[in-house]
Amino acid sequence: MQAEMQPSDERPARKMRKVTRACDTCKTKKKACTGTLPCGPCVRRQDSCTYNATYNRGVAVSPPPSSPRAYYTSYQGALSDTVQVDQVSVESSVHYTPQEHAQSVDCDGVPSTANSTSPEIRSHGSIAESTEVADRYWGPTSAHSFLGRAALGIPASHVNAVDNPNDASVGSTKSIFHFGDRAVPEPPLSKFQWPSLETAESLVHTYFEFASPTYRILHQQTVERIVQRLYQSGRPENGDSNSWEEGEVTGTSRAIILLVFSTATLFKMDGKGRMTDADEIGRETSEQYFSKADRILSQEPGAPSLESVQARLLMVLYLLCSSRTHRAWFTLGTTIQLIMILGLHSRRRNKDVGRLSLIRRECQRRVVWCSYTVDKYLSFMLGSPRLWHDEDLDEELPARANDEDVTEGSINPPVRDCVLDAEVFHALLARILSRAAKKPYVVAGIVDREEIKTIHTLCGSVEEWQAGLPPFLSGLIHPSSLVPLFRRQLTVLQLARYHALMFITRPLLLRNYAQIWTDCETSYVKYLCVCLTSAKQTVEMITSFARENQLFSAFWYSQYIAFNALSIIYIYLIQVQRNRISPLRQRRGSTENSMKSATELDESTLYAIAETAQYDLAQATTRNAPSWKYSTILEGLRRELERLRIPSAQTPNVSLHESLAGAGLGNPTISTISSQPSVPNHTSNLSAPFIIDPQTISLFDNFTLENDLILDLWPQLDSMPITFPG
Repeated sequence: MQAEMQPSDERPARKMRKVTRACDTCKTKKKACTGTLPCGPCVRRQDSCTYNATYNRGVAVSPPPSSPRAYYTSYQGALSDTVQVDQVSVESSVHYTPQEHAQSVDCDGVPSTANSTSPEIRSHGSIAESTEVADRYWGPTSAHSFLGRAALGIPASHVNAVDNPNDASVGSTKSIFHFGDRAVPEPPLSKFQWPSLETAESLVHTYFEFASPTYRILHQQTVERIVQRLYQSGRPENGDSNSWEEGEVTGTSRAIILLVFSTATLFKMDGKGRMTDADEIGRETSEQYFSKADRILSQEPGAPSLESVQARLLMVLYLLCSSRTHRAWFTLGTTIQLIMILGLHSRRRNKDVGRLSLIRRECQRRVVWCSYTVDKYLSFMLGSPRLWHDEDLDEELPARANDEDVTEGSINPPVRDCVLDAEVFHALLARILSRAAKKPYVVAGIVDREEIKTIHTLCGSVEEWQAGLPPFLSGLIHPSSLVPLFRRQLTVLQLARYHALMFITRPLLLRNYAQIWTDCETSYVKYLCVCLTSAKQTVEMITSFARENQLFSAFWYSQYIAFNALSIIYIYLIQVQRNRISPLRQRRGSTENSMKSATELDESTLYAIAETAQYDLAQATTRNAPSWKYSTILEGLRRELERLRIPSAQTPNVSLHESLAGAGLGNPTISTISSQPSVPNHTSNLSAPFIIDPQTISLFDNFTLENDLILDLWPQLDSMPITFPG
């Protein structure tokens, strides 16, 4: 059916919009429906607007919201009316009560644009509305719609945060390739100075021994030789000269050295000899090195070379470390195009590989597979298509050899643990992730046995990958016994493994097991335990990093995976409260291991560690990534969980906060978080009523009515922190 919105004299004409589903009231009365929640006719008639009737014309698509502005108005109305949280409906069907929202729409059922709306809210609404593009789902089940509603009740009060780069006054001046990224002041290159030789050598050492654990696209001895040539006549020329040839060092090579400096300068050694975040001066110096390299590369003449690719991939990694993900993605696209032009990705196009020095051949392979790995994670973070397709890439993996063992004419077996193992195994795990992302169960439902078989196969691939790791990367050796570089590599691969297992198994969390519990129950319990255990181990690892002051702001990868794990824990707890999933601690698997895993996944424990890690993640991203909405989304999930008042196993109808406090787990965490000025003070009194629009959490109330939650939730949730405007 179709509904045509008639334009009035005061408003410009609207395009006709096809309505695929009418509300129950309009369907019963055979009236034209706008298909929104609430719909225009129900608002005018002050009827209850529901979408509970069975839908038989394909997949049931939940109705889109009227407007982000309508939610804000109704939220303000709820505040003024002091509606208590106990009065909020938590039904799983799509429902709307007109009395709670009548003030947010005009007489025609069109979202109100009254002048009383504050400029800040008008700005927010215009940004949100302008981003409703055709290829992104914006219904109430959409993760992006959820953030738009949840953010209205969460003030942004980070004291150390940089100004919002998506503010309307700022966005109009930013390049389309940078929009949504952290706003970084342009450093004055007229004051640029190369560091002393001693500092340069120290930065190169820091880069290879700490700052580059698995993305090792450079040959260390070659870089050290370039530095010596660059400084052979004293400190290189300062100022803004971009002479392309300077002695024996080309402009591209100088840019590579500067990018090594910029990445290494993000870290500094403390008085105890441990690496810590750079201070403000260090970050400014780092940005100067990067800007100088960027200017040099923008003027690179002639045909592309391996060095051209290496320099731009180093730019990608630096941009990710400084929370400029959109620019990193566009730069990665250029990098991959250069790789294809040079034929580095194809064994067939590299028939003359025998003429190359083995150092160049290995660097070519490293840069190809490093770009492949980065592409996989960036595609998840941005919700964008993968740039590398497996069928287009047939180059061999890099040799598992240390840099000192790779010479122009030979590659010697390593006599000690191999630094390149981490990069090779990271690329292999990225290939498993790529296979998992293509499976239909990730974005569209398949029959139960097919789903379990697919998950079993993919988890088996991860187990085989784990079994192939060398001892120092497998966890058999305690991290404290490893040198800093191997410790970092172990950490990265452990997080990558946890992420892969979560990615493979998390679709199971969106099922409604209260309605259908199949004959595959044992397998479902097993893989739900795998998912929750991986999330729990990730969160515990992040918490230990924070406790040891090792959760660096530049660790974009750790922050992204921590967000994944926290989202999984919160959604699991929400599903348990909704009676869609029985608590895993009450289930018994077929094996001793699965029974042990289930008993360890206590809801109160999961909540406590998630809340602590949420604060740690907020602290890590406040300074470096204020535009990433990790904290906003997680706070919305945590609020939903508290709103549902999860009871403890022993004390029904008691809030989760009270059950945690009684167990001695709640008070320290909550008081610690609420006392921090840089985190919104929403945890100071979790047992107090939380007043919010009933539809604020409709992402989790009303995914597909009586059906399972939409699987598209996960890719939307992955990309929300970075792609959502505002």
